[in-house]
Amino acid sequence: MAIDAVVSHTVFYVNDPANNNLLKPNVETSWQVNPHTVHYRITSEKNIVAKIKADIIFINATGLVREDHFSFHTVPSTNMAELMTHNIRELRRTFVDTGFIRMQFTLTDEDDSANKFTYTDTFTVAAPQDVAFLSGLQILDTVIESPANTIFLKNGHQQVPASTNFLDDTKKTLHYYAEIYGTDQVAKSNYPLVQKVSISKKQDDTQFGISTKTDTISPGKLVTVSGNMALNTLTSGNYYLNVSLENKTHAILASGNLFFQVMNLHPVEEKQETKKPKTPQIDTGMENITVVNLDKTFLAKYTINEVMAILKMLLPVSDAMQTQTINNFLKKPEDMYMRYYIYNYFKTLNPKDPGQAWKEYSEKIIEVNKRFSAHGTRGYETDRGFIFIRYGAPDDMITVENESGSLPYEVWLYNNLTQMNHKEITNAVFLFYRRNDLTDFKLLHSTVSGETQNPGWRSFLYLNGQGGNNGNSRAEQYLQK
Repeated sequence: MAIDAVVSHTVFYVNDPANNNLLKPNVETSWQVNPHTVHYRITSEKNIVAKIKADIIFINATGLVREDHFSFHTVPSTNMAELMTHNIRELRRTFVDTGFIRMQFTLTDEDDSANKFTYTDTFTVAAPQDVAFLSGLQILDTVIESPANTIFLKNGHQQVPASTNFLDDTKKTLHYYAEIYGTDQVAKSNYPLVQKVSISKKQDDTQFGISTKTDTISPGKLVTVSGNMALNTLTSGNYYLNVSLENKTHAILASGNLFFQVMNLHPVEEKQETKKPKTPQIDTGMENITVVNLDKTFLAKYTINEVMAILKMLLPVSDAMQTQTINNFLKKPEDMYMRYYIYNYFKTLNPKDPGQAWKEYSEKIIEVNKRFSAHGTRGYETDRGFIFIRYGAPDDMITVENESGSLPYEVWLYNNLTQMNHKEITNAVFLFYRRNDLTDFKLLHSTVSGETQNPGWRSFLYLNGQGGNNGNSRAEQYLQK
């Protein structure tokens, strides 16, 4: 069994003593290890400890940026049962360059080198600015007022970051932290400056936030954004933490957001007298999370890479919010929460047997892979496969390989089609074309709103860039102006 761990990272900006104390990006990496998944040894002092080696590497387009290699151990104890209750947490801060960064993070059990945890991520680090700007946003697990000199000390507090953006049913409060830099550079005509923190269903939706806190701030080189917000009234689902800096006319000077998930099995109803009317919003796809033992579901046999592949298979049948959720998972995989998402998706299709719903859907994927896989790309990842999964088999499929003056193409016709917004349309047309023998057919144009619509499709399809040179062009017949 591999080391079970979660890891997060946040970009802050600190004074670099090696560069005249100018602000420089500093990545704060924190992680938590499941104490049941490492080996323990007995020391000469009769204490029980586990030792873990950490390797953190940051790479950009030109090569290695920074690397950090070190070992740490658990709190020594003489009682194994007590050790199992300890949280194994660590944090490291590393200066990095601006621009695109690839992070590679590895934990290795020093008593079993095959027992590892690996994590990779990519992100872009913005350069410090001469105007007000915001650090990354951070969710905190614990905040204690204490000046003790530990790795978690910040601004007179012990701030232990949450190493995951998932808050389960035991978490009824969201603790947050961020930093705003350069407010002293803001012209006084903008005063007073207002700091706003909100939780919303949509990204950057500060206007209609579910919960909002507003404070007037005093300008300075560094302004901290910290506090907490109650989660007990939120239903299970996907949310965004938003932070913004506004001037006196409510113009936004700096802003940022952080995606997170809540599992709340027993949300508390807001009191009627304090409840505010809310603007209807599109849900993000996990409003009703079902908590189950995933080891007993159809997902148990799949590896994390296979789980990520299943998420990609769901993209054709996902709306905009669900697509955003899946893309967030693909960017920053969280094994257990991805499995919950997939399980709940198929449970909505078949509440009594989600596994059967997945079996039926996977059969469609198998068919699509047989029909459309090409040049090393799985069928469900091709444009034709995507449309086939989303709308089903077309009523007519016309393949044109050798039309004079045009590239090879296919026209798909649907007599009746149901869009993702449940709107019914008739006589829908999709035009796919192949640029050369080494590429698959790409969607060039369609008559369906929400899909690719390219009024200039003729300039791509026809070699003369204008249109078919005779009345026999099938594309012209089906896609007349």
